[in-house]
Amino acid sequence: MKHSYAFFSLGPLLAAAALPAQAQSEPGTATHRPALLRLGVGSCLNGSGDYGVVKMHAEYAPQFGRHLRLGSRLAVISGSTTYDFGYGYVVPESYRAVNLEQEVYWVPFGVNKPVEFSVGVGAFGGYGSSKGLRYGGLRHNDYNGNPLAYPEFEYVSFHNRGFHAGYIASLNLDVAIDQARTWRVGGRLSLQNDTRATILPGGQFQISRAW
Repeated sequence: MKHSYAFFSLGPLLAAAALPAQAQSEPGTATHRPALLRLGVGSCLNGSGDYGVVKMHAEYAPQFGRHLRLGSRLAVISGSTTYDFGYGYVVPESYRAVNLEQEVYWVPFGVNKPVEFSVGVGAFGGYGSSKGLRYGGLRHNDYNGNPLAYPEFEYVSFHNRGFHAGYIASLNLDVAIDQARTWRVGGRLSLQNDTRATILPGGQFQISRAW
């Protein structure tokens, strides 16, 4: 009887000792902050829609609190086209850049939901090269005003390269494709503008993995 009494008296003590451990493990699970590793690819319009360029990026986006993410990206942009004046006269145009981009994402409906919507604002810096046409056209008359037998082509090209910086803003939507919310697919619409007046509106498809 003494042994059974000791057993029953220790029972409530053991149960009480287990409660703090359970209370600590549950908040630890609830406050887990998964980061996202993202890969994206898509297109942007160089300038006011002059021609399309391809943009690829790799991003690390950790969670801060319930409604914020910080996105750090390496982006590569490249594209080219030709401006056709007719009569066989064309001028090549191209834009290439490598950027480091930093955005803060506000997630109004909460981070790590099955569907995660966010609004991003930030800045970027990098190195770019652009080639194109400053102005040009076909001349149908000579300098005395007399008609030419064949149009003559005149143009002035430009080649700018060097470091640049600017701002960036985006809308993002990521949808979990597994129950554990480890993998997500989605997309982003973004607008960026740099110190060389290069405007790149566009969008990318992206795939993310929680890390």
